[in-house]
Amino acid sequence: MERQDQVPRGARPFVAVFLALMIACVLFVWEPWPLTSFRLFSQLRLDEQTAWVVKAADTGGGEEDLPLTGELRGFEFQIREFVAAAPERQDELCRVWAGAAPDILGRPTDEVRLYQRTWLLSDRDGDRAEPGTSDLVYVCDGDGAHDAG
Repeated sequence: MERQDQVPRGARPFVAVFLALMIACVLFVWEPWPLTSFRLFSQLRLDEQTAWVVKAADTGGGEEDLPLTGELRGFEFQIREFVAAAPERQDELCRVWAGAAPDILGRPTDEVRLYQRTWLLSDRDGDRAEPGTSDLVYVCDGDGAHDAG
């Protein structure tokens, strides 16, 4: 005879799998819906924010934002490596990005420019932060990486 207050048969395996998935999300910063790694509440947000902006330039000097698709997918992780890498690795990454730009935009480009954008969350324009400033830091072409300075 089965007792009414017994735990259902599948409850313990479900809880074990669920807890393992939650731990994996936190350890690997993995966010498959509906799970989370809780970054929203666990990371310090400072007033000054920075981000990298990628633009493709043509022969005439015109610039266009470069969508982070194709070979540029994962750029946010690659740029962290790029900044700290040896010059040979920087050249390698730059050649990949510069080579991918024409395919992504569907037209010829001469170089890829990497800007570092800085803004303050407290500088507001209505409900949005002011755009801040962008400084050209690196230029990438078929020869590799070049400091913009």
